Amino acid sequence: MKSNPAPPPGVHVIPTAGAHPQWGGITLAGQLQASVGIGHGTMRVLGSYAVVYLLAGGGTFADGLGRRQEVNAGDVLLLFPDVPHAYGPPPGGRWDEIFFVFHGPMFEAWRAAGLLNPREPIRQAEPVAAWHRKFASICPGDRQGEGAALLELARLQGVLAKLFGVTPVAADGTKAALPPWLAEVCRELERPDVAPDWPRLAALSGLSYERFRKKFTALKGVPPARYRLLRLVDRACVRLTEDERPLKAIAHELGFCDEFHFSKLFKQRTGLAPSAYRRQTRRDQA
Repeated sequence: MKSNPAPPPGVHVIPTAGAHPQWGGITLAGQLQASVGIGHGTMRVLGSYAVVYLLAGGGTFADGLGRRQEVNAGDVLLLFPDVPHAYGPPPGGRWDEIFFVFHGPMFEAWRAAGLLNPREPIRQAEPVAAWHRKFASICPGDRQGEGAALLELARLQGVLAKLFGVTPVAADGTKAALPPWLAEVCRELERPDVAPDWPRLAALSGLSYERFRKKFTALKGVPPARYRLLRLVDRACVRLTEDERPLKAIAHELGFCDEFHFSKLFKQRTGLAPSAYRRQTRRDQA
């Protein structure tokens, strides 16, 4: 079996069953909050496959094949063993992620068949809360040994099949259909500490507020105000998973007017009350 690489500092390590000697496996998994990113100055070559799911915030992804683009919560990054890459938030920005490092002949076969393409490494997976649960369930941490490693591989392959069996964000290294102002507006809307300045956000697009609202809705599927609420709930999912603070404190941090309003929106988004979501997530990770 391959030895597990050392986890990055500050990571919440997700226990894995390791690797099967013939078929490979997941050698490292974890969740990072407020990450500074990877590959600043010199791009990293990982030597294994990895998948990174952006839970909150956003920033830039770049690789040695010439791709450089903005990414946001809900984007999935697939990293290849031999492709240099870098990613992370802008100065003062936020980047929360869940990641899995893995290897095995099945992934080489997928790559040879074009299912995993280094020139199409990004997908979108929303809603974030639901996909976060899918990723978190890959490594339940309840078993060890070769059989458990194969089960983890099967769950990972199932998630990747759903993601990479759909149309890529872009095949030429850009999000061609997205205007350049959209990523900045999304970052502003995702900030819990600052109330949206709607006239200023509309001005970033060069449109009147009504036209900006309609354009944003067409691009993201929901109006700007709704997008903000949904992203704050997605961030709450991360908070509920990672700390023990009462719901009232989390609601206050994320800018909700009260715990009741927060709980109502959270249940609409995830199908679970915040307390039930916390219990289920902790049980899945136990």
